[in-house]
Amino acid sequence: MVTANKREQRLDKVDGAVSAVTAARLADHDVRDVSDLQKVLPNTVIESRGNRAYANFTIRGISSPDFYNPAVQVYVDGVPQASANLAQDLFDVSRVELLRGPQGTLYGMNAFAGVLNITTEKPRFNRIDVFATASDRLFEIGTATTNVLVPETLFLDLGFKERYFTGQIRDIDRNRDDIDWSNGFGGRAALRYAPAGGDFDANLFAAHDSLRSREETYILDSDVKAPAFRSSVIPFPYSFLGREATTAGLTMNYRLNDVTFSSVTSFQGVDLHRRIFGQSFPENYQTLYQEFRAAYDAGGPLKGVAGIVFSDNQFTRRASGTRNAVDASSIAVFGEGTYALTDRLDLTVGARLAYDWSSIRFNGGGFGFNFNNDADFTNFQPKISLGYQVDPTTRIYALVSEGYKPGGFNRTVASPLDAVAYKPERAWNYEVGARTDMLDGMATISGAFYRIESTNQQIFAGPVGFQVLRNAAEGTSTGVEVELTLRPTDRLTLTAQGALGRSEFSDYTDPVTGQRIAGGRTPYAPDLVTNVGFRYLIDQTWLPAQIALTGAARTVSRTYFDPANTFSQGSFTTFDAGLDFAFGAASTLRLFANNLTDRTYRTYSFAFGPATLSTIGQPRIVGVSWRTRF
Repeated sequence: MVTANKREQRLDKVDGAVSAVTAARLADHDVRDVSDLQKVLPNTVIESRGNRAYANFTIRGISSPDFYNPAVQVYVDGVPQASANLAQDLFDVSRVELLRGPQGTLYGMNAFAGVLNITTEKPRFNRIDVFATASDRLFEIGTATTNVLVPETLFLDLGFKERYFTGQIRDIDRNRDDIDWSNGFGGRAALRYAPAGGDFDANLFAAHDSLRSREETYILDSDVKAPAFRSSVIPFPYSFLGREATTAGLTMNYRLNDVTFSSVTSFQGVDLHRRIFGQSFPENYQTLYQEFRAAYDAGGPLKGVAGIVFSDNQFTRRASGTRNAVDASSIAVFGEGTYALTDRLDLTVGARLAYDWSSIRFNGGGFGFNFNNDADFTNFQPKISLGYQVDPTTRIYALVSEGYKPGGFNRTVASPLDAVAYKPERAWNYEVGARTDMLDGMATISGAFYRIESTNQQIFAGPVGFQVLRNAAEGTSTGVEVELTLRPTDRLTLTAQGALGRSEFSDYTDPVTGQRIAGGRTPYAPDLVTNVGFRYLIDQTWLPAQIALTGAARTVSRTYFDPANTFSQGSFTTFDAGLDFAFGAASTLRLFANNLTDRTYRTYSFAFGPATLSTIGQPRIVGVSWRTRF
């Protein structure tokens, strides 16, 4: 079962591109944080653009050049995450769901390219899980516990995780190794009231994540293969990133006959302390979120969900003696219903009406200018789909939906032109797809053809250092994606995900400089992304354990980093391997090697005077992990 459409459905009955990944598969692929999810999710690229607070999410060739207004929304236990906290550590996760394509009807703003739903474990028994990792570059320790306070009724969940990455970049001028280290710590607690068979349940939770790192280390592009840093060429103190994220929330569900009423209340605060090139840029995010909804399912031909949602985001940023404060709020009503026209044909219709408003208060200090402004926007996102059950194992569907990124004001003010608000960016998604089981359940395959047409693209315009956000272009993304799981024997499982497409924007002229941008290819949107993997259960009797061999390969084609297509990373492939020893149901030992060939690749490049600076992806990491349950 999945909850992608905010109500429980069987995955093979969802008329849309949805992927669900279990905790077991996450472990097989050594998924430790949100960025690692690109190894198990189709048509998805998640890479840092300098540091994880500014991670870039691309789904179906749709991304966002603006860090603060992402194209993908991430939810953890129903709570939307702040843009600076999208790329976070994962632990005690039970399931991850990815909805690909614009999801504006049910999820609203920033569900422009897709939605990532992360659900944590909620067991109903006492447990203490302890896990640890030791490797040449990565060290990790943590625990997740559940205490049954009242049998079958009240539960207390506690957990923490600490991770340390030693780094991979050497400062060859100062003879210092691993200058790009990072250290993260996270903890959470939840009190769950969930009586077995009861009509009401509630989950009160709080979490805090702390990060200290020098991961935002830019190196000369010519030194990428080394990889090496030259402090004589970049004569600034080493970078620093500090992030403190605190989340508190309450979710409730009440079942009344055929209707389930749900409420999600949350607050998230993020303090970001960033120092780069000798400059400090402290930022603060505070987000309040409230959603009420009702899901209806009487077992008849009509099923659906409807609700109302409010959010408020307060943002402040200080830089070079300036202070920028942006407040962005939204209120929306939404609904979606599915009606069985026949015993095989379903019609789904949905719509969302949102009212967004935003304000900016900029104190320019030494810049010599100040301004205040307000703006508001009304947005309407419809959706319609048809699903046809060809036979008990095969379903086809056709879908049209719309998503949007909200309008508002630039968070990184550099010019008086930023006093003018940019408009919402919109995207229409046209999609046909199918899911089927074949060979008596040995093979499961799903796929989709899609075309996404976006208008009012929010593009940075003007000279570097004085760029403003403007609605400057239109774009299209067209492609095909396929997921395949094959189980030829009881011991062997093969998986494959592939996406081939093209994402491009219409030629446009920079509205500030008048320069024609002729690149044409959408940044951070490779044409080809593939994930292939296997798990083989070894037949043996010499050890009291179940032994499994795992392997995976990920290929990403050329990726551009700027609208003019000046900077790019060529096609590359990384390989992972693992050997698991499961000692009963309680303990697992895993030997792993990620990026086995130590392939160095760029995640971001830009011009720095006459030079080109780049950041790089994760190196080869070889180690051992242990997990046990008491």
